[in-house]
Amino acid sequence: MVRLRKRWLRWGKVVALVGITAVATWSGLKWSGVDYSPMAANPSYQKFLQTYTRLTESYYEKLNPNQLLEGAIGGMVHAVGDPFSQYMNPALAARFRELVSSQFQGIGAVLSLQGGQLVIASVLPGSPASNAGLHKSDVLLAIGGSPTATMSLEQAVKAIRGKVGTKVELKLARGKSVLTISVMRKKIVEPTVFAKVYPQHIGYLLITQFSANTATAFLNDLERMKQEGVKGLVIDVRDDPGGYLQSVNQIAGYLLPKNSVIAQIATRSGSRKMLWAKGDLLPVPKVCLINGDTASAGEILAAALAESGRVPLVGERTYGKGTVQETDQFADGSSLKLTVARWLTPNGTWIHRVGIAPSFRVPAPAYYHYAALPMSFKTPLKEGDNQVAIALLQRILLALHYNPGRTDGYFSPGTYAAVAAFQRTHNLSPTGEVDGNTAYVLNVALLLQRQKNDPQLLTALGYLDRETVH
Repeated sequence: MVRLRKRWLRWGKVVALVGITAVATWSGLKWSGVDYSPMAANPSYQKFLQTYTRLTESYYEKLNPNQLLEGAIGGMVHAVGDPFSQYMNPALAARFRELVSSQFQGIGAVLSLQGGQLVIASVLPGSPASNAGLHKSDVLLAIGGSPTATMSLEQAVKAIRGKVGTKVELKLARGKSVLTISVMRKKIVEPTVFAKVYPQHIGYLLITQFSANTATAFLNDLERMKQEGVKGLVIDVRDDPGGYLQSVNQIAGYLLPKNSVIAQIATRSGSRKMLWAKGDLLPVPKVCLINGDTASAGEILAAALAESGRVPLVGERTYGKGTVQETDQFADGSSLKLTVARWLTPNGTWIHRVGIAPSFRVPAPAYYHYAALPMSFKTPLKEGDNQVAIALLQRILLALHYNPGRTDGYFSPGTYAAVAAFQRTHNLSPTGEVDGNTAYVLNVALLLQRQKNDPQLLTALGYLDRETVH
C-alpha cells in the first residue's frame, strides 16, 4: 500500500510538471504572437482581428476598445437574423427587466408620441400621476422646466423617472388650459390583470402581460369569481405581447382539465418537454378574446384553451411568435436575450409567423386603430384648410356618428357642420373650428366609444349567455 502511494505521488509530480510546462509554453507562444484560439484558423475571425487592430491603431481619433467590442457583440447577435434575439447594453437591459417585471420607479403614466407631440397615453389607477390629477390625452410641454419639443420619447421617460421620494414638475396642455403639476416619484407595480363580473354572472379577466406577478393576481381573481358563483368566463389576451413562460404555464394550468397539455417545448436537439395542466379551478363555459397583437405567451394560452380546453377563440388572427427566449445577465448589467427553443401547441403545431385563427372571426372597427387627434395647434383647424390632421378629424367624427361628408383632409362645409354639431352636443361653443379644447373632447369621446362598442367582447358575452342558460 505504501509502495503504491509513492508511485501515485511520483506520477502526480510528473503530471504537475507537464501541466506547468504546457502553461508556460502556451503563454510564451501567445506572448510571441501565436494565436492558439479554437477560431484561429477561421478566415472571418482573422478578418475581425485585423479590423479591430486597424481601427484601434490607425483611425484618425483614439477609439474606446470597449465600445468597439460592444458593437461587435451586438452585431454578432444581429447577424443571427432573429428579431427576438438581442444584445442589450446596461441601460436597455434595465428597461427590459422593468417591462417584464411590471415594476419601475416613476409616476405611473404611460407616454406616447402622437403627431410629433408627447402625450399621456394612459394613467395607472392609484398611481402618483393619477393622484396628482394627470389625465389621458394631456400634452406634455415641459419636464422639470425643460421643454419637450426637442425630446425623444426615450429622453422624456428618462427625465420623468428618478429616485423614489423626489418630485418632478410637469407642464401640461389640456385643451386651452396650461397646467403645472408636481408629482412624487414612487416604486410602481403596474397591474397586469383586470377583473370584472357582468350582470349575467359572467366573469371577465383581462391579461395585459405575463409578468412575474401576473399568475398570482390572476389566480386570486379566479378564486374570487369562483366564490361569487360566476357561470361563464371571458379571458381577454388582446394586445398582450407575452412575457414569462412560467407565468402563462401557471395560469393555463388552472384553466384546463387535469393532465391536459398546455404546450410543447422543442429544443435544437429534437427533444420535447410537455407542460401539463394541474386542473381547472373554475369549470364553467369559457371564451378567449384574441387579435393581431396577441403574441408569444398570449398565444400559448389561447392555443392551450382552444386545443386542450375546447374553448372558442373570438376576434382576429394572432401575431404568430412561436419561439422561447432566455436572458443571460452579464456582470456589467448588460444582457443577452437569446432564442433557445420553439413552442408548439398541444397538438404539435408551430404557429410561428402564421398565428392562430379565431373560432369566430370578429374584426374590430377601424377607429380602434386611430391615433389621438393632436391637441396643440398654432391656429385652429377651420373651413378651407387641407392637411393630414383634418383627415383624422373627419374619421373620428364619422366614428362618433357625425358625418363630415368626406375623409380626404379637406375642411369642407360638411366638416364644419359636423364639428359644430359635436360641439353643441358636448357643451362647447359651436364655432365649427377645432382648437386644442375641442380636440381633447373629441379624443375622450372616441375613447368612450371604444369602451362602449366592443364587438368582440359583445360576441363573447352573447355566446356565454346562450351557453349558461339552462
